[in-house]
Amino acid sequence: MAAKLKRDQLPNAKAENWKSNFKDEEKISFNLKKSKIVLQKETYKILAGENENRVRIYLGLEPTKNGRKYELCAYAVSAFLLGSGEVYVDYETPVYKLTKINEDFSSRTKDVVDSIKLYRSWREGKLDKSAPGAEVRKYIYPNAYLLTKYELHEIFNIQNKQEAEIDFGISKTMSAMIYTDVQKRNSTPDDVEVFDDTAPCPPFCDERSIYNS
Repeated sequence: MAAKLKRDQLPNAKAENWKSNFKDEEKISFNLKKSKIVLQKETYKILAGENENRVRIYLGLEPTKNGRKYELCAYAVSAFLLGSGEVYVDYETPVYKLTKINEDFSSRTKDVVDSIKLYRSWREGKLDKSAPGAEVRKYIYPNAYLLTKYELHEIFNIQNKQEAEIDFGISKTMSAMIYTDVQKRNSTPDDVEVFDDTAPCPPFCDERSIYNS
């Protein structure tokens, strides 16, 4: 019998699929060098604080290329819940660069902002316009990640790990594309409008429906 998954834990098969999808994308749109990104327990404790604030990780690029490639890096800040909604607001400091030994960049916030802007220029396809897949990066790669309390609490407080690695995968879900005209071939002419505002099931399902039994 398979062990029950912890809250926010990915099934191994799903994790492997996401990793495989990422490897596929490295041949198409992801042309960055990727070094290890590590969140240390000491950094987590500082950012979470007594209220166990959430941690937000921003993606950035090193200012100079590593060989022929730009190198991905990441920064972590503390984020607190604003009011009673679902909006989390960042504290500007402290901010840590998530290298193997986390570095406090609180006195170098301009460097952090410049690094994030460089990544976003890459994400928008402006940094290297002629690179394969540059124009679709913004649909695949996010700017940042807001981590949940539960996964970090599990890793650092329950399991007492001293560090956690941040790696990346790509999920794939088949989406419905709604055309303004019936298509006769696979290509989409420029004058045809395409819409996509569908909510896939799962997770948006009517469990009571006879069609979902």
